[in-house]
Amino acid sequence: MVDLLNPALRLRDLRKLVEHHLHEVKWEYGVDETSEWILAVREDQGHYQKLTSWLQSKNIEASVKAILVDHTWSALEHIDWSSLRNKPERYFYQKDVLIVASDRSWVIEYISCQDIFRFGRWI
Repeated sequence: MVDLLNPALRLRDLRKLVEHHLHEVKWEYGVDETSEWILAVREDQGHYQKLTSWLQSKNIEASVKAILVDHTWSALEHIDWSSLRNKPERYFYQKDVLIVASDRSWVIEYISCQDIFRFGRWI
């Protein structure tokens, strides 16, 4: 089992463990069966509520640890699911990010220029 929280792992090691295996991710449906993406514009309360409901629907334990990396893999942050679920605006809306479970069981991708998200699990 992969443990992405291992302090001996360097950022480039993490990138190899995650980025090179994204093709193995089974992306879940987003807004409907034709797309894996969900729109979550922060300024629109309706879309923001869809995002928080969508995060709740993943049934992930609050204590689950994850890593958040920016699109360039130059910054890394350790987070837990409860903080992501309760305050998504703290992690999204500034830049493109990947959030990956510490055991590499699931991943969230966020594209900031379009305010879209997708969620997948490794198969």
